[in-house]
Amino acid sequence: MYSVVSGDTFELISRKQYGTEQYTGNIIQANPGASEPLQPGTSLIIPANPTANENKPQTAEAENLDEVALLIDGKRFRFWTSIKLTRGIDNMDTLDIGAPFEPNLASFKETFRPFSFKSTEITVGGEPLFKGTMISVIPTLGDSKVIQVSAYSMPGVLNDCTAPASAYPLEYNNQNLQALTNAVIKPFGLSAVFEAEPGAVFERVAINPGQKLLDFISDLARQRNLVISSTERGELLFRKSIENGVPVAKLRQGESPVVSVSPTFNPQDYYSHVTGIEPIVVGLAGDVFTVKNGKLTTLLRPFTFLAQDAESGTLKEAVEAKAGRMFGNMVSYKLSVNTWRDPAGKLWQPNTLVNLQSNNAMIYEPYNLVIRSVEFSRDENSQTATLDLVIPGSFSGKIPEVLPWD
Repeated sequence: MYSVVSGDTFELISRKQYGTEQYTGNIIQANPGASEPLQPGTSLIIPANPTANENKPQTAEAENLDEVALLIDGKRFRFWTSIKLTRGIDNMDTLDIGAPFEPNLASFKETFRPFSFKSTEITVGGEPLFKGTMISVIPTLGDSKVIQVSAYSMPGVLNDCTAPASAYPLEYNNQNLQALTNAVIKPFGLSAVFEAEPGAVFERVAINPGQKLLDFISDLARQRNLVISSTERGELLFRKSIENGVPVAKLRQGESPVVSVSPTFNPQDYYSHVTGIEPIVVGLAGDVFTVKNGKLTTLLRPFTFLAQDAESGTLKEAVEAKAGRMFGNMVSYKLSVNTWRDPAGKLWQPNTLVNLQSNNAMIYEPYNLVIRSVEFSRDENSQTATLDLVIPGSFSGKIPEVLPWD
C-alpha cells in the first residue's frame, strides 16, 4: 500500500516503488477508479514485484528432510495439527491447515483474521514447497475447538477475479500465449514460467467483462496443448504433459509403500469421434477436423465443439488436445502410499510417471501412468501421499495404444 503525497503521479510512484517508470500501467490497472491528478493521502495498491528478494519464497530451518514448516506472513507457526497440500498438473496448488482454536490469544486473533489474505508458505526439509494466499478461516466448535484454514497458490487469485475495470477494453492481436499472459497477470504481481514453447500467435482474442482470468488463459493454453498449474514458488506454470520416459517408481498392489488403489470410471465422458469446428465468418465457412477414437469403433458417440481462434494450422492441435483430455476424464486412479517421497528420495511430483500393477483396480499388467496430482497429508499420527493417476496422453493429445485393462 502506498499513500499519495503532493506532486505524485502514477509515473513518479512507479519510479519510487520499482526504480523505473515501466510499471506505471500496472499501478493504474491495480487501482480502478483512481485518476490523475492524485489527491494527497489517497491509498494506492502497489503490485508486488515477483523478482524482488522480499517477495521470493522463504526457507526454514529443519533438522531432517521430512520436517514441515508453516510460515504465515513470513513468521513460522508451529502449532498446527494437520496439513494437506495438493499439487497438480492442471490446477493451482491448494493447502488446508488445522490448528487449535484459541480466541483468547492476541497472537492467534492476529494470525487468523478472516478476509486478511495473508501470505502462507510451506517448506519441507527447509526447502520451499508452497507459496500462496490464505483464503478461508473457519472455526469448528465441538468437543475439540479447531480452526480450519485454506489457502491457494498465488496465481489462484486469477480463478476468483476478473481484470480490473481500468484495464478494459482488453484485446490482444497477433500475440502468443506467453506475451498475453504476462500482460494479464502483471497487475496482480504475478509471474509466469513457460517450460514449453507458447505456440503460434492468436490472431485476435479478447477478455469480456465478467470473465474470470484463469478461465480465459486456460482456454487458450488448451488450444496450444499446454497445461497450467503453479510452482512451489507461487508462479503460474505452463508445460507439456509427459508422455513417456522412466517411471520414478514401480509399484504393486499389496507391496510397500502401497496402501490402496481405487479406480474411477466415467463412461459418459468417452466418445467415438471428437470434432472441432472453427467459427463461421461472413462469406467463409470454418474448417473442421475430427479425431477418431480407435478404441471405440462399435457405435457412434460424437462430441463436437467450437474451436475459438484456431487457424487451420492449429485446429488439428486443438482437437487432439481435446481428444487426449477425454482419456484423462474417462478413467483415473487414486493411489495411496505411506511416504511423501519416491524411491529416489524425492518428493512425489505431478507430471512424472509411475509404473503400477493392481488387479483389484483392473490394471492387470504393469502399466505406466502419469501423476496428475499429489495430495500430501500429515497429522500427529501419520503421513500419506495420495497420487491421482491418469493415462499418458491425457494432456498431450495422444490416444493410447493400450489401455490398462487390455
